[in-house]
Amino acid sequence: MQLREPVFVEANWEKIYNEIIATYENITGAPLSKGQLEAVLLSIFAYRENLLRIAINETAKLNLLAYARDHYLDHLGAFLGVHRLPARPAKTTLRFYVSEILDREIIIPQGTRVKTQDEKVTFATTETAVIMSGATYVDVPAEALEPGTIGNGYLQGQVNVLIDVLPFITKVENTTITYGGADLEDDEHLRERIRLTPESFSNAGSEGAYIFWAKTAHQDINDVTVYSPAPGQVIVTVLMKGGEIPSEEVLQKVKKTLNHEKVRPLTDQVFVRAPEVITYRVKGQYWLYKSYSALLDSVKKRIEEEINKFVRVQDSRLGRDIVPEQIVEVIQGIQGVYRVVLEEPFYRVLSVYEVSKCEEINLVFAGFVDG
Repeated sequence: MQLREPVFVEANWEKIYNEIIATYENITGAPLSKGQLEAVLLSIFAYRENLLRIAINETAKLNLLAYARDHYLDHLGAFLGVHRLPARPAKTTLRFYVSEILDREIIIPQGTRVKTQDEKVTFATTETAVIMSGATYVDVPAEALEPGTIGNGYLQGQVNVLIDVLPFITKVENTTITYGGADLEDDEHLRERIRLTPESFSNAGSEGAYIFWAKTAHQDINDVTVYSPAPGQVIVTVLMKGGEIPSEEVLQKVKKTLNHEKVRPLTDQVFVRAPEVITYRVKGQYWLYKSYSALLDSVKKRIEEEINKFVRVQDSRLGRDIVPEQIVEVIQGIQGVYRVVLEEPFYRVLSVYEVSKCEEINLVFAGFVDG
């Protein structure tokens, strides 16, 4: 249910000013004109009081979940034992090489630092490793020293600048794409978890409880669906921000969280999975009114922006049906568009464990119409 925005104290400068003027005239028995010094001073007082009332309203709203932000939201969460998820460092595997086979062991100490080739992020090994006698390399897990998404997405071989010089080590590089970094949980994700918190109090395994705990596992989880195909079985499907498919590491974190003894009912067998991807294309033609011929480029740009926005929203939620009429409505709602004809996509109902992915957008301008 959509609630109206609350007003705790009415803020209306004109009303406040008129009340102050009326009070002054009643006390003094003399009327005031707008040009008098007293009237000017009273208008300033009214302005100051109006600012104070606005501040009171805004401060009071910060105590409500829908309007709280930053540390105010943190305090609301603390009432229910919900805390903002901290930033996480990106991870990878580093391979250290020696130039030739040696008859001695080479130790790679824990904390050995290696930079990315663009020198923006530094990774450090998380354990001590040894290149054994007769071997030419060793693989070591490492994580970024700076938490956040900044460390994600470096391809194999792009983490390769050794900071801590080691004897006999001639080369180092990452063998896996860096992954798993996450920024501090944002307000909207935290707000949604706080809203779902009462569901987590249930010991019967409600749908809302599973959604709450799944989102607690990682701050980049954007959507969660829960269904039971058979008694005692619970399937939890997870989708990341931007419609990204979750990594195996994220799925394992969710599984571990949901299987905690204080979360999962004893009778439930919980399965955590990535969504099944249903691909589609947006393909068709559109016509514009002839009176918009001078604005052709701007209308084209607007159509492109609105369709891309629609696709981002469509592909970022689980179980959203593919409905061509919705796409037509988006384009038809743009000023200057006369008609839209779509060849694709076709109408399709998605299950709660499916997510749509647009592979291509190909909308062609077909001409002008008098209308």
